[in-house]
Amino acid sequence: MRNRILHTLISNLLLIIAGSVLGLAALLLVHLLPLDSIREHVYWSLPMIEKEFEDEVVIDGYRSTLTGNFTDCLMLEHAVYESNGHSLLEQVLHMYRGESYELESGWNPGYSLKDYLENVPQPREVEYARYWHGYLVVLKPLLLLTSFNTIRLLNSAVQLLLAGFVVMALCRKNASPLATGFLLSLPFLFFVSTYASLSLSICFYIMVLSLLIQLKFDSCFSDKGVYCIFFLMVGMAAAYFDFLTYPLVTLVFPLCVYLYLHTDTVRSSLGKILKFSVQWLWGYIGLWASKWILTDLLTDSSVIQDAVSTLAARTDSASGQSRIIGFFSVVWKNIQPYANWCYVILIGIALITLLRIKKPDIRVKSFRLIIPYVLLTLYPLAWLFITQNHSEQHWQFTCRIFACSVFAAYAGCAQVKEH
Repeated sequence: MRNRILHTLISNLLLIIAGSVLGLAALLLVHLLPLDSIREHVYWSLPMIEKEFEDEVVIDGYRSTLTGNFTDCLMLEHAVYESNGHSLLEQVLHMYRGESYELESGWNPGYSLKDYLENVPQPREVEYARYWHGYLVVLKPLLLLTSFNTIRLLNSAVQLLLAGFVVMALCRKNASPLATGFLLSLPFLFFVSTYASLSLSICFYIMVLSLLIQLKFDSCFSDKGVYCIFFLMVGMAAAYFDFLTYPLVTLVFPLCVYLYLHTDTVRSSLGKILKFSVQWLWGYIGLWASKWILTDLLTDSSVIQDAVSTLAARTDSASGQSRIIGFFSVVWKNIQPYANWCYVILIGIALITLLRIKKPDIRVKSFRLIIPYVLLTLYPLAWLFITQNHSEQHWQFTCRIFACSVFAAYAGCAQVKEH
């Protein structure tokens, strides 16, 4: 047992190191792309971007349908920025950008992006070294070819196609009830606004692409015992591309699919959940920490200290409250976006579709199958407890993790009905 654990730890470490090297190499390569066309294409989209400087929402009155323009402007400036005072390696690791100030509204990345594109002198240069910024591996080549406006159109088409591919793949696996649950969970991800946001699309893409890979190679992963590696790499992908938006969906959705396709004893299922969750966490935290270590080693900086300080603040209790009281306050704030007749109707539709699954003689012992799914349904609460400060300040998008609860609950009920 000890040797097996040691072997797993070493394998995970080697994969994380390999992922760090590959991730850094990919970022270095895309930073070699010519910037003139990229800047020009972002400049073409500036009128649209300016209209959303204050984080525009798709549906008025519903903050959870925001386009995430604040973070998107950061991403776009990182894509177009060039600093003559730093080497290529320093730019990639520290991710420098110019920063402007407005006398009335304070700092806003939209104005910083606009000033940079229009060659307006900016007061200072700042860095954002805590994240990998892996999204640039995709964003820079796209902006080399087209504008941000077109990328939004492309986003809407690709996301819809990928969701459809997931549904078809689940049906091919004889898991049509799970396909229904997947479709019903999409509104809880505020799918209506995801297409309009770069930053809020990332976890959706990682989740659906992970599901498609999982469904394509499920038998191979299971037979060769490499599901642990799969979840490790999904966690690494979330750390590399995402801005800490709602990464929990990249873990819970594939876990639900695994449990549904591999019905087992409750004890075994709970063991698999624990093992795969730890692997995902290994990949997520490990690759994120490797960015800090690489930056400090290669550029003689203090990113680790800054990152640890920020991590402590983000996982602190909600402002001015105890850990327990703060937890309930954060949960309440994150579930409020679903206090709407739309979601009442969706839950009613979910119950009707579950009742239509024909199983005349459900056995009492079948109800035990739902226990692992109940645990996954509670994962968002655990996430909110750990990330109280972050989830309180950014409830507009962290609330999307409750799509995990919807999908897990539906999958569990469907499995009970089928067995």
